Amino acid sequence: MTSQYKANKVYISYFIIALIICLGLNHDIIKDYSFLDAYEFIYTAGRDNNFQNIFIEHGRPLLGVWCDFLYGTVFETISQLKWARLLATFFSVLFSTQIFSFLLKIGFKVYESVIFSILVLALPTFTVYYAWSATAQIPILLVLNFYAGQLLLEGFRQEKFLSLNLFKAFIIVFVSLFMYQSAVTVFLLPFVFKSVKANTFNHKTSVYYIIFTLACFLLYFVCFKLVININGLEASHRTSLSIFDLPVKVVKFFITELRILIKNSGFLIIPKISLLVGLVTFIGFYVLNYFKNKSLLFISVLVFVLLFAYAPNILSGQSYFSLRTIAPTAIIVLFYQFYFLRFLYLKYKNTRFILLIIPLVLLLFSSVNQKKYVAGLQNKEYEILKAEIELFDISSIKKIDIIRPRYGFLQKQGYLKNGFSGEFGNLSSTKDWVPNHLFCQIKWEQQQNAKGKPFEVFPVKNINVYTNEKHKEFKERTSINLIKFFNDFYKNE
Repeated sequence: MTSQYKANKVYISYFIIALIICLGLNHDIIKDYSFLDAYEFIYTAGRDNNFQNIFIEHGRPLLGVWCDFLYGTVFETISQLKWARLLATFFSVLFSTQIFSFLLKIGFKVYESVIFSILVLALPTFTVYYAWSATAQIPILLVLNFYAGQLLLEGFRQEKFLSLNLFKAFIIVFVSLFMYQSAVTVFLLPFVFKSVKANTFNHKTSVYYIIFTLACFLLYFVCFKLVININGLEASHRTSLSIFDLPVKVVKFFITELRILIKNSGFLIIPKISLLVGLVTFIGFYVLNYFKNKSLLFISVLVFVLLFAYAPNILSGQSYFSLRTIAPTAIIVLFYQFYFLRFLYLKYKNTRFILLIIPLVLLLFSSVNQKKYVAGLQNKEYEILKAEIELFDISSIKKIDIIRPRYGFLQKQGYLKNGFSGEFGNLSSTKDWVPNHLFCQIKWEQQQNAKGKPFEVFPVKNINVYTNEKHKEFKERTSINLIKFFNDFYKNE
């Protein structure tokens, strides 16, 4: 039995165990529901000839092709979207297995590699990936770009800039940029993991990474402009770059984004305690490495790499912060915290029991987050609205007004304590583009089950979506009040 065969058995065993754990903690993703953009995608992909244009304008033409295929060909009903979520879960676990394998190769012990790799799956960012079919492509890109990072390590070690490894890495990263830019910097992870383990950065290699990244992004930007011009479209604001905004975004990263990442899975459940524990382990990592390395340059690079991993978001014209776009940085922050806890575990035997509890708590928190704030909540919303919309008679109605709740509705009404972004603790129907597509999709599914497959049973253009305050001007018109449905449900729950 060869050593490679034994290693493969270990990797397969880890994958199976991790997949079981992941599905067990996130079982709500197999329930029936859609989530935010996916409501629009599943209804419009097969009906709108210009469906892909919005993706091209946002610099993601390949994502447009992916979504057109997924929502316009593979899936027809909301209940089928669970398969996209299961696909995302599969590739997330595969990505975790890549990390597990790499950590073993650079000298971490099996139990250390298992703990960290499993904790990656418990990050709030991955909770979103499992639950949202519109992010199903991201774990696939993480797998590809982590592999690209391994190729880069080998290529830069050989210092052969025309090597096959560097060429393959370049193609992977460059193509990935046309699908989802914020996922590509995961290629930094192998370099970061190995450098921290070795307690040193190869400065020449660091420069190579910067040059490689700039080359990929510059070529992508040029090609993006060509694609926009060829298609006669205008680039979205998010693709623009404002040099004057960069300092503000860097400061915002350290004040807001980094603070959320430091809290890990407890950011909604016990935010203050999570911030305290997370901050101690995060700062402890830097203190530990300073005393080990005695180099301010090394510490500076450890800070800079966080920004570098988040660069696609900092360079974007969009200032909106979401956890789905921050996976590379979130994993690096987790690794720093894990590395400090590992140090305490090895040095102070009397702390071992407490330190082993932390991973278990984070896993538990991730499960609660999924059930209470993401998939479980989205399923509840879908079931409430589906029951009401199916009862609504459209036979003699040409136009409908839908009254939607405002953003943060559940928190303002006291039904849910916390929420974050549009991803955690918020109803999909708070967005203007969701209620109309949700209504039409449910009515289409209801009709097609009874009378075949009509192209459309009620036009989206005949539905107006308003907040309650705005709709008071049109109160005589036929309307559906989603706020009433939610209030009735939660008061009787």
